[in-house]
Amino acid sequence: MESHEDIAASLQMITDKVMLHMAKHLYENAGSENLCLAGGVTLNCVTNKIAFEETPFVNLFVQPAAHDAGTALGAAFFIWNHLLDNEQRQPMTHAYLGPSFTDAEIEAELQAHGLSYKHTDQVEREVADLISQNNIVGFFQDRMEIGPRALGNRSLLADPRHPDMREILNRKVKHREYFRPLVPSILYEQAKNWFHIEKETSAADFMLIAYPAKESRKDKIPAVVHVDGTSRIQTVKKDTNPRYHKLISEFYRISGVPIVLNTSFNDSEPIVCTPKDAINTFLKTGIDYLALGDFIVDKANNR
Repeated sequence: MESHEDIAASLQMITDKVMLHMAKHLYENAGSENLCLAGGVTLNCVTNKIAFEETPFVNLFVQPAAHDAGTALGAAFFIWNHLLDNEQRQPMTHAYLGPSFTDAEIEAELQAHGLSYKHTDQVEREVADLISQNNIVGFFQDRMEIGPRALGNRSLLADPRHPDMREILNRKVKHREYFRPLVPSILYEQAKNWFHIEKETSAADFMLIAYPAKESRKDKIPAVVHVDGTSRIQTVKKDTNPRYHKLISEFYRISGVPIVLNTSFNDSEPIVCTPKDAINTFLKTGIDYLALGDFIVDKANNR
């Protein structure tokens, strides 16, 4: 093993030990069964799992904008609860708090780039079909996510069944380290059928916890199972992202697998935010199709 890999493994082990010690101390002294985590270290999904599953805590919430950008949310909640004296709590059930764009704005940008495209009222079904044919699809929908995770609105989607899809994505688009895992976005109602989930948590909605894939399932989704047999999953609920849920349901209908491969829509840059960002990344990389709102762009027709 390379020395830098030894160092990384050692740091992970120490981080796990420290976080577990802190979580146990909190449980013994705070008088609560709810563990709430924030800060950049809590983007470590392996550590989160250990801190939750190896303690008696019943519930885990990890702030999806756990890094410095989350202070904006903290400021808003502070004003709401303390300066405006509102007692009502505002549970964070999703992270889709960023900007959105109308179909008219999207179409204007497509025309400005001189692209050939088509409009469809079946974008979820068509994208699911494209993914099943081993295409990489840039999926740009609705409001952008807050935080560093692409949760289905600014995502690159592909087929998790393809054993070489990680290598293909890295070669055509991502250009990043070979060992970095890709995410299985799975229908919430199917998660326990595919992964060993001892204690359920909303952290899975935000890609902030890792679970072992079931032995009987992991060979069916090789592109999204890490070398240690775990996956940093995203559970997708119909009431929080109905379009993404429908897309995965369509892929399930086609393939028998209720999972799509999901990674952030970018190439060595911040995740795309605007239609212009998405189009530029689409054109300069090996992404095969782009789904912007209700429009689909085929790379083969725009060379």
